[in-house]
Amino acid sequence: MPPKKLDAEPILRKLAEMRKSIPYIDEAPPRPATSDGRTVLDGIPLETEEDFEYAAVADALQALADDLNAVIEQKRAKLEEQALEVYYTAEELAKDPEHADLIPVVERLREAYMHDHGTLPPPRKKKE
Repeated sequence: MPPKKLDAEPILRKLAEMRKSIPYIDEAPPRPATSDGRTVLDGIPLETEEDFEYAAVADALQALADDLNAVIEQKRAKLEEQALEVYYTAEELAKDPEHADLIPVVERLREAYMHDHGTLPPPRKKKE
């Protein structure tokens, strides 16, 4: 009995539904166009209708993965920006003897940043 042929349509529909349910996915930067006339997928020639259906599913999965990665990276960068603001604020407050209790907190935040990035936290950007 020959293996069942791939029906890409329900898979692509399900991926579209999944995409709609993912928060912030619309904030992903646009992917570069791939209209390069590809006739191979990972070195395998696309010759049959089923080959093209597999390619469509593979492209849709890759697009979803790329967009998820982009959103995660945007959110990670925003979170790091907010964490740096907390660090800068704590650093400023720790200079006041009334808030000397923040000195160990600032030191731990600095150490955590150095552990993750290999450098000291950057100086606070001046507000324009």
